[in-house]
Amino acid sequence: MRKTSPEMWSYDKEARFDKRGNRWHFVRRDDIDTQPPYEEQPFEIYFRNEARTEYGLLKFSRRKDFPYRNYIVMITKIMNDAKFRGTLLAPETKRVWRRNWK
Repeated sequence: MRKTSPEMWSYDKEARFDKRGNRWHFVRRDDIDTQPPYEEQPFEIYFRNEARTEYGLLKFSRRKDFPYRNYIVMITKIMNDAKFRGTLLAPETKRVWRRNWK
C-alpha cells in the first residue's frame, strides 16, 4: 500500500456469502484528490473470508479500467471463482483488517 494522497476507506457492511454459504468481507480504498480527474484515479478492493484464511486485493490504477462496472458482479466473482480469486490473494494485506470500520 502506498500513501501519496489523502485516502478514504469504506467497509462493505452488507453480509456477503458465497455459493457455499461462507461469509466474505470487503473494504474499498479510494484516493481523495481533485487531480487527476475521478476516472483517472486509482482504487483498491481488499477482501477476506470470515475464517481469516484468505486475504486478497484487487486494484486498478485508473477507475476507467475497471472492467466490471458493477461492484456486486465483481465481488460475486471474487467469492465464487476460486481460480480468479487465487490470482488476487495477497497474505500481506492481512494488516489492513486490523482497522475498525464498523
